[in-house]
Amino acid sequence: MERYPRSYVERRPRTGRAPAAGLTALALAGLCAGAGRPTQAKTAAPAAQPAPAAELAPPVELPVIEGGHVTGQTTPENARRDGLTVVDLSDDWLPYVFSEEPGKPEPLRPFLIDLANGRFRPTSAYARAREDKYFEAFGVFPSLNMMRRRLADRRRHTCHDRVRDKVLEEMSPKSQILPEEPEKPANPSPAATGDAAKPASGDPAAAPTPATPVADKPPRKPLSPTEKRAVIAMQAHLRCEDLLPAKAKSGRMDPRTVAGLQIYQRLHMIADNGRIDSESRAVLLADSRELDFRALLRALRERVVDATGLLEDGSALGVAGEVQGRTLDSAEFRPLPLQASKAPAAPGEPAAVAAGAPAKITGAPDLISAATQVASQALGWTSPDAVLASTLVAAPAPSRKGRKPPVRKGVLPLPAAVAIRLPPPPPYHSPKMELRAEIDRGEVVLARPQLDKDGHKKWRPPVSDRPTLTVFARSGDGEVALARWPTTIGGWKTIQKSDGTMALKYKESITGDALWSEVLAGPTWHPPSGLPVRKLLVKRGDTFVPKSEIVGPGYRAGYGLVAIVHQQIMGVNEKGEKQLQDLLIRTHGTPAYRSVKRGESAGCHRLHNYLAIRLTGFLVKHRENTRDGLVHEDYVRKLEYQGQQVALESDAKVYRFRLTPPVPVTVLDGDVRGDAKAVKHLVPLATAP
Repeated sequence: MERYPRSYVERRPRTGRAPAAGLTALALAGLCAGAGRPTQAKTAAPAAQPAPAAELAPPVELPVIEGGHVTGQTTPENARRDGLTVVDLSDDWLPYVFSEEPGKPEPLRPFLIDLANGRFRPTSAYARAREDKYFEAFGVFPSLNMMRRRLADRRRHTCHDRVRDKVLEEMSPKSQILPEEPEKPANPSPAATGDAAKPASGDPAAAPTPATPVADKPPRKPLSPTEKRAVIAMQAHLRCEDLLPAKAKSGRMDPRTVAGLQIYQRLHMIADNGRIDSESRAVLLADSRELDFRALLRALRERVVDATGLLEDGSALGVAGEVQGRTLDSAEFRPLPLQASKAPAAPGEPAAVAAGAPAKITGAPDLISAATQVASQALGWTSPDAVLASTLVAAPAPSRKGRKPPVRKGVLPLPAAVAIRLPPPPPYHSPKMELRAEIDRGEVVLARPQLDKDGHKKWRPPVSDRPTLTVFARSGDGEVALARWPTTIGGWKTIQKSDGTMALKYKESITGDALWSEVLAGPTWHPPSGLPVRKLLVKRGDTFVPKSEIVGPGYRAGYGLVAIVHQQIMGVNEKGEKQLQDLLIRTHGTPAYRSVKRGESAGCHRLHNYLAIRLTGFLVKHRENTRDGLVHEDYVRKLEYQGQQVALESDAKVYRFRLTPPVPVTVLDGDVRGDAKAVKHLVPLATAP
């Protein structure tokens, strides 16, 4: 929980990269984003022109790939002319929303690239990253070369193969092994247990400290002999990944074991609930090579998305495709099932016209999986063994005169970029697409929440009709639903009143028409007034320090890595101009990714992190925009807790794109259940501040 530095601009560029490699990467950054696809909108600012450094660099020669072999050489310009797509395979790749231009650097880039390559520098800025270890669930995909090295790690795979884990297979499908109840009230040291040991919260302020056990609450039953053997098998798998601390207690779901299990769950993109449930057992029992291969395909998929400008993932129809015969996403990240009354027509079927809708709507199929299938086939990545046997590697660096070229060992790096013939984009794709978004609040429950006998809010299972965000594109005389993703709306949230007591207050998601006006990369989150002070602090010894990571910028910030600003349309003036107001509503990512399908927000609309990054990149590429670069977002808040004064502050800068014109977004009322009067009053809580 160390505080990140205030600005990554001050950090020196990464060392160890050859000058020629730097020129190649810069040239690809300027040329490859739109190669083969007319999907990148030019910005209104002159700075959007190709970088001068890229123009001075020598022409970039790219291998043309088919069936796992090089079939020719081309340049980005020729690839675009010939209908090929340039896919960046380099270790320096990041999604387009984190791109930069001369004079407009993106300060998070060095840090995110380090995380993608598993590099943790010996500074306090990387302290939390060293604990989290893996970042795909936070929107930072591992580099392809790092995944290939994991796939080639025989020692780790052999370790997993030797684990006696048949007991996991013998357990009942519905059985779960839960974390132990906390033994004592504590604010555990992040270094000892990690914040990952805490249950996920629906609040952007990360997870709260585990509550003190109630004296008359019966403890959980001791583990049965079968359950204890299952925990020992799980711990053995964690040990293979170096995720089990030495002080973890064998056969027990103690905090150290649970923290390691949650990292393992995030590594494989399943719910990080710290439980041994059916999905966790399936992953533990799976071949580790197969798990690595699926992760490699997921990482490739994001590069294909970035290269093609696609957003169509099948979620608009509630059906995701496969890649190499595999479903890449776990249940946590798969599309929500469609309700018959809300389902758009599939391509080729008669299109229904929704009540009041201006056009007929069809749902887009999963074009992303189809393109990833073609890309993986072209690279020859059809199985784990095929990846290891692949001869597709970067050409060796030229040797100096009179010297023999050095012998390259281990897994050799991939070419920086390749040209692949992918399926053409849909005809409605263009650099200036007519887009709109709709947020359906689904079932909205206004009833006052029930409290348990100790005066705490009872957990309520998710409603069946969850809120969703759908992105539409104009196509001829109708519209195409590009993607439909789970999101969040407001609900009953714990607040701290001015007298220090706690209560529940209903935080509503504002309905009506708004505009997506700005895309923010590396945004900072400013905690709302009333958020319990304790959630903003970390105890170190006898002193409380600010939990600066939730402000950001960074992958653990309350907004995640990207956010879209909502400008609410408050009315129209006498000139017919829209009156806009920023009510601090955002569509954004979140570090509490399990809350997206089952949680509530304070009024914002959360998305899974990688989907939020896809969406913002899509908007920047398919909408006219002005790249402002870095803008200040200063924040200072004075906190007082148990007689201590603490300042939560940030003078970080956010990277901003202004959409010109903005994208219309409508938040629908949804199916409101309950008396609207119930939300007008606070619900007192017995919880201590």
